[in-house]
Amino acid sequence: MQKRTGLLIISLVALLLFGTCIFFFRNLLFGGVVATYEEASKDQSEYSQKWVSYEVIACLGEYAEYTETQYFIPTEHKYYYMCWMEDGAIMPIVVSSKKDREYLDSMTDATYDYLDEITDYIEMEPKTFIGTVENQSSEATKYYKDYLNGISASESDGFDINYVVLDCSGSRVGYFLLCGGVMMIPILGLVVCFVGYRKDKKKEANETETYLPK
Repeated sequence: MQKRTGLLIISLVALLLFGTCIFFFRNLLFGGVVATYEEASKDQSEYSQKWVSYEVIACLGEYAEYTETQYFIPTEHKYYYMCWMEDGAIMPIVVSSKKDREYLDSMTDATYDYLDEITDYIEMEPKTFIGTVENQSSEATKYYKDYLNGISASESDGFDINYVVLDCSGSRVGYFLLCGGVMMIPILGLVVCFVGYRKDKKKEANETETYLPK
C-alpha cells in the first residue's frame, strides 16, 4: 500500500511536470514560424522558444562539432556551420540531421568555388532552415572566432559578425516526443496503482469468503 502511495505521488508530480513542459514549450509545440533570423537575432529575448526561419544562400564551412553522451553512449550530435548572409554578414547555424549536413557541406563547396572564381555564381539552390535563436556556448564561440580568424573575416576587417546561433537541431516532433515521454510516467503510475487496487479488493473478497461461518 505504501509503495502504491509513493508511486501515486510520483505520478502526480510527473503530471505537474508534463503540464509545465506543455506551458514552456507551447510555442514550439503548437506555434508556427514567427520571424526570420535577421529579425530574431536583433531581439533574442522576444523570440526565445519560438520558431525562426533563415534561407541559406552561402556557407563558409563547419567550425565545431558537439556530441552529448549518457553512460558512454552518444545521444545527441550537433554540427556548427558558418553562413555567409545576403547582406555580407556572417552568422552561425547548428544542425543535427545527416540530410542537413550533406546540404551544408555541398553548399560550402559551391560557395568556395564561387569565391575562388571557379564558377560565376553559387551553383546551389538556397534552402530554408527552421530553428530557434540561442546563445552559443563559450567553447563553441571560441571555435567560431578561431574559424573567423582562419578565413580572415573579422569586425575589424569590416564584416558584420552575428554571434546568436540559429539552432536547427530540434524539431516539433522531438518536443512532442519529449512531452509524450513525460506524460507516460503518470499514466503508467496510475495504471499500476489501479491494478494493485483491484488485486487488493479481490484478495479481501477471497479472505472474506474463506472465513465465512459454515
